[in-house]
Amino acid sequence: MLFILRFTDKPGSLALREQHLKAHLAWLDAHASEVLVAGTIRPEPEAAAVAAIWIVTAPSRQAVLALSDSEPFWINGLRATREVFYYRAHSALPAFNAG
Repeated sequence: MLFILRFTDKPGSLALREQHLKAHLAWLDAHASEVLVAGTIRPEPEAAAVAAIWIVTAPSRQAVLALSDSEPFWINGLRATREVFYYRAHSALPAFNAG
């Protein structure tokens, strides 16, 4: 199944983001078979990130939460919230059509 995982960052957390970015990117690389797309949300192109959205493949909502429990930004306190949504993609990308 496909899911959207939406995070919001704690206000004023840019220093935490910079401190843990390398570990976060390595974590995403290690979980690329589950986290198909990951990216930040910004109010302007050059502004600091305020949130993130991932597209995740997993067997259940609980599996998505368990996966994100080990993500460096989450365990180091950058993230304020996370929400999981079921996702049905309409896309030409084969990975998204699998859900």
